[in-house]
Amino acid sequence: MYWFLKYKLHHILFWLVYFVFWTNFSVQNYGTSLPKALLATCIYFAGQAGTGYFSIYFLVPRFFFTKRYGVFAVSVFTGILLGSLFITAGMFTLFHSMFTEGAGHIGFSTYLLYTLIAVFSSTLFFISIRIVKERVQAQKMNSILEKEKTENELKFLRAQTNPHFLFNAINSIYILIKKDPDLAQATLARFSDMLRYQLYECNFAEVPIEKEVDYLNNYIELEKLRKGTVLSIDYKTAASVSNFLISPLLIIPFIENAFKHVSNFSDKKNFVDISLNYGDGLLKLIVRNSVEKEGSWRPEKTVGGIGQDNTKRRLKLIYPDRHELIIKHDPETYFVSLTIKIP
Repeated sequence: MYWFLKYKLHHILFWLVYFVFWTNFSVQNYGTSLPKALLATCIYFAGQAGTGYFSIYFLVPRFFFTKRYGVFAVSVFTGILLGSLFITAGMFTLFHSMFTEGAGHIGFSTYLLYTLIAVFSSTLFFISIRIVKERVQAQKMNSILEKEKTENELKFLRAQTNPHFLFNAINSIYILIKKDPDLAQATLARFSDMLRYQLYECNFAEVPIEKEVDYLNNYIELEKLRKGTVLSIDYKTAASVSNFLISPLLIIPFIENAFKHVSNFSDKKNFVDISLNYGDGLLKLIVRNSVEKEGSWRPEKTVGGIGQDNTKRRLKLIYPDRHELIIKHDPETYFVSLTIKIP
């Protein structure tokens, strides 16, 4: 009963209005008695509704949606003709005198022509509604499927990010255990906070930027401990970077990339410069790091690895037309500028 009321109630209301209008029309304009007017409406209802519902529930699914348009057209026309003959025959039986040729009367064939026009119009209306409804539902379903596909792809890409980070972090802790167990213990505590963030908070589509910054702070502190004095790190986060949401783990891959491929000169400065700012609805990340000459590494193959390629794909999925990513490199410097328009 619930299904019937939910999906068919509008049909009932439509035909109730149909009955009231045409019965009243016959009584008021032709002086027909109420019983005959009601019976005439029933005859038209049977012909028009029968043809219309037969077309939309039988012919449309079997022929139109399967692109058998010729068979569909012939079948619909046949249905309209049979429906019109039924109505004309019924009205002829009910109002026989009306079909006597002469002044003030109408012939059977002429009335059949009028009925054909009426049934054709109503059937075309029903078919149009059905086709439009199916197209709208199909577009809605495609939209849902596309959204699910995108969400599943994002989950997969995010899952790829986690192992990339875990490898770097565990390797850092391993190095610190040998150098300074106390520092390793403190680093392990930071790593625990970062892992908790990844496991329990990054499953949401968006997270507060403050949590992403905390994660970034922990990562950079870990790198400072691991690299020591051989690397100059200039890290600045503006106070304005707060009170908005962002997709998780979008910033860190570019910073991981900088530390992964930073130079290891013994006779000149090795550096990683990071700045994070927010203003006018734009979040801007700038990362610069020193690199060794191109002959010692291949940017097109190694820079960024899975993490950076992954993030480029995520940016296209999550912030289409709302981000700008600029990557430049020369023999001495690798530069990344990421701007995201926050809605």
